[in-house]
Amino acid sequence: MRFIIISIILIIIIGFVIWRFRGGQNRFPFYEFYSRGRREGFTFKEIGFLKQISIQNKLEKPQSIFWSTSQLDRCLRPAIQKINADERMDPKQKLAITRKLLELRKKAEFNLPKYQKRIRDTTALLPRQKLVVKESVYGTFVSWVIEINRKYIVITQPSGQKEWETLDWRSKKIQLSFWRQDDAGYTFETKVQEQIAHEEFPLLYLSHTNNLDRDQTRKSIRVDTSIAVRFNPVVYSAEGAVKKPLISKKMHVGRIIDLSESGCCMIAGRMLKKNDRVKLDFSITETKRVITLGLIVGISPTGDDRVKKYHIMFVKINPVYKNNIALWVYNIFGEREDDESSKRRRAFQKTQVKKEA
Repeated sequence: MRFIIISIILIIIIGFVIWRFRGGQNRFPFYEFYSRGRREGFTFKEIGFLKQISIQNKLEKPQSIFWSTSQLDRCLRPAIQKINADERMDPKQKLAITRKLLELRKKAEFNLPKYQKRIRDTTALLPRQKLVVKESVYGTFVSWVIEINRKYIVITQPSGQKEWETLDWRSKKIQLSFWRQDDAGYTFETKVQEQIAHEEFPLLYLSHTNNLDRDQTRKSIRVDTSIAVRFNPVVYSAEGAVKKPLISKKMHVGRIIDLSESGCCMIAGRMLKKNDRVKLDFSITETKRVITLGLIVGISPTGDDRVKKYHIMFVKINPVYKNNIALWVYNIFGEREDDESSKRRRAFQKTQVKKEA
C-alpha cells in the first residue's frame, strides 16, 4: 500500500514537471522552443529572454521567432531596446546577444525561397540584365540583355573601352558574368554568332548554354543606398627593409551605393586598385557614424571613364558599427525610412528655392 502511494505521488510530481516544462496552462511549447534555441547557439538564459519577448509580442507560434523574418522583425525592436536598457548586463554581453539575434535574422533571410532559386541555363535570363563581358584580347566591357529567344541571347554591343564601336566580335569566344538579384553571381562562356553593326543600336547574337557557374559569395544582406563617404588609402612606408602600412593623410570623397554589415560598393575616382586597403568614414544616420578598414576585392566600370565601382570587404570593423549597420539594413528602428523622408524633404526644399529664385 505504501509503495502504491509513493508511486502515485511520483507520477503526480513527474506529470506536474512535464506539464510545467511544456508550458502549463498557457500551453507554451517550451521544450520545442528550448531545443530550437540551443540548436541556434543560444544559452539557457538567452532562451529565457527570447521566451519573454515572444510572450510579450503575443506570437501564435513562439518558436517561429527562430526562423520567421516577419516574427523576428516584430520582436527585434523591443528585444534590443530591453537589452540596451538592462543595467545588469555589461556592454560585451549586450553586443554578444545583439549579434546573435542579428545572425539569426540573417539566417532567416537567406532561408527565404527567393534566395534558394537558381537558374540552370541562359534561356532564363531577363531583358535589361546587366552583363560584364570579357574577351582575352579586347579586355572588359559592359553590356545589357535586349532579348532572349529560343536560339539566341541578344545583347547590346559591349561598351566601356575606347573605340568600342569599331571592334569586330564575330565568332569571338567571350566570358560573361552577371549578378542576379536575390540570388547569386553567375559566369558562363559562349560564342558570338552574329554582329549587327547598326548605327543606333549595334547588337550581338550569342549562343545559349547550360554550363553556368554559380558563385554565392554574398554573406550578408545588403541594400541599395546613396551615402557620402570620405576615404583615405592605406600606403606603405618605404623606410627600412620592412614596409609599414600607414593611413594616407590625403582624403578623397565617394558615394556608397549599396551597403551591408560585411562590405559595400563605392563609386569614386580611378586612383584605387584591386587589393588596395582604404579607411572609410561615413554616417548611416545623423547620430550613427561608421569608421572601418576595407579591402578592395573587385572593380567594375561605370558609364563614366573617370569613376569606377569599388567592391569593398570590411576587414576591420568595430562590433558596435557592425551591429548598427545590420540594424539599419533590416530597418529595425525605421531609420532607413527616416533617411529617405529627409532626402525627399531636402529635394523638395531645393526645388522651392529654385522656383522662388
